[in-house]
Amino acid sequence: MFIVSEHNREEILYKIILVGDSGVGKSSILVRFTDNTFQPHFSPTLGVDFNVKTINSKETGQTIKLQLWDTAGQERFKSITQTFYRGSHGVILVYDVTYPKSFERCKSWVEEINSNTQDGMIIILVGNKSDLSSQRKISTEQGQQLADSLNIKFLETSAKENFGVTQVFDMLVHDIELTMKNSEEQRKNDVTGLHQGGEKQGGCCK
Repeated sequence: MFIVSEHNREEILYKIILVGDSGVGKSSILVRFTDNTFQPHFSPTLGVDFNVKTINSKETGQTIKLQLWDTAGQERFKSITQTFYRGSHGVILVYDVTYPKSFERCKSWVEEINSNTQDGMIIILVGNKSDLSSQRKISTEQGQQLADSLNIKFLETSAKENFGVTQVFDMLVHDIELTMKNSEEQRKNDVTGLHQGGEKQGGCCK
C-alpha cells in the first residue's frame, strides 16, 4: 500500500493490472469503469495503457486512488508488460466467453502472474462479453470451476451492457483492503512479540 498526500489529504494508492489475451475486452472494461462509456472498437493496446480512478472505500470511507494498468495481450509485448507487475496489489485476468482459446490460456496467465508477483497476489478471473449469449462458448459453470481450481474469485461481465464491471473492482478493492489489514495486524503482533520477548530476556539477565 502506498500513501500519497494531496492538498493535505491522505489518499491510499492501489496498483491494479488487467491482463489476458488480445481482444478479450480489457480496454472496454477499463473505460466502462473509469468513464462509464463503451466503445465497440478498440485498437489493440501497444505495450501498456494507464488510467486513474478515485473512489471511496466502502469499508472505511477513506479515499482510494486506483492506478489501472491495461496491458497488451500479444506475445511480442510480454517482456514489456511483465515489468508492470512490480508493486501491484491486484490483478484482473480477463477472457472472452465467446473465444475458447482465451479461456484455455488463463492457467498460463496465472502462472505468469505468480512468477512475477509476491506470494498471495489477489487475482480475479473475469469472463467478459456475457451479452453475446448466442455466441457463448464458455459457460458460467466452466468459468467458476476454473477459478475454483486456481483458488481465485470469478465474475462475468459485459462492458457493453455495463454488467458486473463495478462489482469486479469493488471485490478486488475489498480483498486488497482485507489483505492489507491482516498484514498490518500481523506486523503489529510480530512487533509486540519481539518487545515482550526482549523484556523477558532483559529481566532474566538482571
